Amino acid sequence: MTGALYLEVDRSNGAILSYSNEQLKSSTSDFIETTEAELNYLNHLEDNVFPAGTIATLSDLQAYRSKVKAFAQGEAKAAQLKATRAQLTIQRAKFKAQLGAIQAKKDALLKAGAALNGVTVAEYEAECIAQYAASQAHTDAPLMKSGKTRAETAKILRQMQAKSKRHHSN
Repeated sequence: MTGALYLEVDRSNGAILSYSNEQLKSSTSDFIETTEAELNYLNHLEDNVFPAGTIATLSDLQAYRSKVKAFAQGEAKAAQLKATRAQLTIQRAKFKAQLGAIQAKKDALLKAGAALNGVTVAEYEAECIAQYAASQAHTDAPLMKSGKTRAETAKILRQMQAKSKRHHSN
């Protein structure tokens, strides 16, 4: 079938009376545009689901349309999730490549440091980790050029000022 299809729906009870290729006028019926798939569904209900003599109604058509809409929304959501998953897979691959590059750079630096210090890579890495841990355990305060924290430097300056005042007062 091609072109528009219209269902003739009884205004009093919503019963679907017939279908037509044109939208007719009637004082007792409404003509609702439909698709061939909807018409096939309604025919299937009448032929295979409903008890003999029962006819489809406008509410059956509306229920079918709701199901089709929900299915389409589900398909759209599934497609959206599939696209999101593809994006995440690409992002994961990029991160994995970046991590590989960082690991290669780390390995090269450790190898060069170990060669400079005449130790194995494992020994050099262990020493680097130990030095880092010791520096973090000592203080989280930023160090001055002297290797002292600002608080330590300020204390030394106060002590020097106090000594200077005592020296000048004598």
